[in-house]
Amino acid sequence: MLSLSISDLHYWHGTNRVLHGLNLHVESNSLYCIVGPSGAGKTTLLKILAGQLEASQGSIQWGGQDMKSLGPKQRATAMVYQNYALFPHLTVWENVTFGLEDEGLSATALKQRALDALKLVDAKEWAQKRPQELSGGQQQRVALARALAQEPKLLLLDEPLSNLDAVARVELRQRLRRLVREQNLTIVCVLHDQKDALAMADAIGVMRDGRIIQTGLPLDVYRRPLSSWIATFLGSANLFRGKVLRTGAGEFIARTAIGEVRGALAAPLPEPVEGSEITICIRPECLRLDSLSPDENAFKGKIIESVFQGDFSLHQFQTNSGFILKTAEINPRQSAGSKALIYAWAEPEDVVGLLD
Repeated sequence: MLSLSISDLHYWHGTNRVLHGLNLHVESNSLYCIVGPSGAGKTTLLKILAGQLEASQGSIQWGGQDMKSLGPKQRATAMVYQNYALFPHLTVWENVTFGLEDEGLSATALKQRALDALKLVDAKEWAQKRPQELSGGQQQRVALARALAQEPKLLLLDEPLSNLDAVARVELRQRLRRLVREQNLTIVCVLHDQKDALAMADAIGVMRDGRIIQTGLPLDVYRRPLSSWIATFLGSANLFRGKVLRTGAGEFIARTAIGEVRGALAAPLPEPVEGSEITICIRPECLRLDSLSPDENAFKGKIIESVFQGDFSLHQFQTNSGFILKTAEINPRQSAGSKALIYAWAEPEDVVGLLD
């Protein structure tokens, strides 16, 4: 199985350290998405995997072999760039076949390779057009076809959705997932939009300062971020401090400015000691609004501001203590202006304790 394992990877650009002891494992035939702020080293990592840059230190194992010992063909990698890198003076057909002549293919084999790649992305009908005659989404599909024509086993994508409209983004997300299943591909994809990554990835890695600081299933990373930085990077979050009263079995009870809360620790070890402080995270969509008070994690107050979005509303909920909680109400019934006091409450499994 062609899994990818990276250990203690470093890369220096002059005196600037871009990658700092990066560790990563990508399962075979999966779609792994990397998200992180600009300057985290995401594109540098892709270029090292593509063989365009050489790591300063560390190990990259591809299919159990040291990648440094593998030539370009043995690596079986292809990369799609953020700006597509299509030749404007060549037709779609010529762009897709560019470089394949060096493989010594017969004219029949070359034609079949290009046709197969264009069919995979539904771009066959544009074969005689030039890139400037196509939309951004169409050009992205042509760039993808050119990469697929190389018959890679590891496909590297640098911001493949960044220039697409909403409809094209969803379509390409679905297409990439099909390619993983149907072509037995392993895909490593760098994205700047966290929602795209959460929607399409088999596994996700959050990258910061040249390291992968959390990795796992999208649902797990989103629901159990290891730090407040990760929590807010991946989405909206209510963060506040609490003093630990009790811990056990991966759970905690803490005293906070809005009352006593019970929740789950993001990481079971090390357990915070009684009396220590932790950061508590509650996603807005995890807070429910009700006129009745549950037994725990219930905060009395009122909505002071509301933004109606159609299928949901974003509320600013002010507790009796004056603390503001962000809430997201699906199929909204509540709005600002009501004098009625209500409760915002969360299930303990949706309240997360962070050790930062």
